[in-house]
Amino acid sequence: MNIKNLRQSEGNNRHSWPITGNQGLVKDLNKAIVFNMIWRSAPTSRADISRASGLNRTTVSSLVNELIAEGYVIEVGVGESALGRKPIMLQSNPDAGIIIGVELAVNCIRLIASDIMANVISRSELAIDPADGVDTIVETMLRAIKSMAASVPSTLWGLIGVGVGVPGLVRSSSGLLAFAPNLKWRNVPLKDIMVERLGVPVFVDNEANVGAMGERWFGAGVDVQNMVYLSVGIGLGVGIVINGELYHGSAGYAGEMGHFTIQPDGPECGCGNRGCWEALASESATIARVIQAIEEGRPTILAGREKHKLTMDELVNACASGDEVARKALVDTGMYLGIGIAGLINTFNPDLVIVGSTVGCCSRLVLDEAEKEIRARGLTQLTKEVQVVQASLGPDSCAMGGISLVLNDLLSPPKIAL
Repeated sequence: MNIKNLRQSEGNNRHSWPITGNQGLVKDLNKAIVFNMIWRSAPTSRADISRASGLNRTTVSSLVNELIAEGYVIEVGVGESALGRKPIMLQSNPDAGIIIGVELAVNCIRLIASDIMANVISRSELAIDPADGVDTIVETMLRAIKSMAASVPSTLWGLIGVGVGVPGLVRSSSGLLAFAPNLKWRNVPLKDIMVERLGVPVFVDNEANVGAMGERWFGAGVDVQNMVYLSVGIGLGVGIVINGELYHGSAGYAGEMGHFTIQPDGPECGCGNRGCWEALASESATIARVIQAIEEGRPTILAGREKHKLTMDELVNACASGDEVARKALVDTGMYLGIGIAGLINTFNPDLVIVGSTVGCCSRLVLDEAEKEIRARGLTQLTKEVQVVQASLGPDSCAMGGISLVLNDLLSPPKIAL
């Protein structure tokens, strides 16, 4: 299939001449437009595509026939028509290939396989230990991807791409994981490793960015042009969408708001600083407050649990049972979360704030407390219209975002590099 981005190597001179238009490029652009319209508007007809795109019917028919021959589009019956011949309806072929989205978290790997229409085929989750190090964890992830690809029903093109969200600073253009403080990884060429081992296109980005794209394509952020997605788990990251596009910043590292200082003399953060937002509002911070209360002898039904095995689900259940220590820990997390979100709203003026991962999806109590802080600390003109919601995809936001990265590349028109 000739729907690909035209890229120049990173080493090219920035002042090199642009790629000029030619018949082949124009055809590729038109083909991408047609495929995109079929994917997004199915079932649709050749005549519908011609009317919506402005392309003449002969061009549309030719490009559709190519897409059918390549296995990416199928005819799915006859549509209705008030006049004349009834149209043949089209849609993307779900059996064309599979896509795998991956979330590499601090203590687990989540994988989802879908067809090219983003219908979920399979999902799995593996526990990992960050102490195992880069080589072991990456090998575990690669084996899991290969196993999932081999276990799903066969398709025409097999595995056509993998999208991965990872917890740290990522150069999305190269897929280099520059620094992951909670994993203690530095300068891992993750994309290059995966492409070499898997032999398919691979897209790697920060997990909050990928989660934002998951919610933007398939979840609470569909059709929202300006939004902020917070991934609040063991760490805390932010994905920022402005005018419908993910904002990466100059080096690709935008969104590391988890390491913005909230409390100068606060607890130590994994990045080496003190009082970071992550060190106050994350899952780790919430559990640390409970452990501190246990060590201080405060009464709690959680006292008998091993410190390193406490989970957010246990805290939520304890809170529901009336445990004051658990309730106070969750309320404090909501307070700190709200302080940071108020700053994000004041800065970016989004339509929507989506809170995901373990803290975001654990209890409405946390978001209720966060909203109190947002209303108290944010500028009224900015906060009065914004909605703060839980991620509608729940724990799947990032893995589904990985699927969206592959689909975005598959559906995008060729890019002309300068």
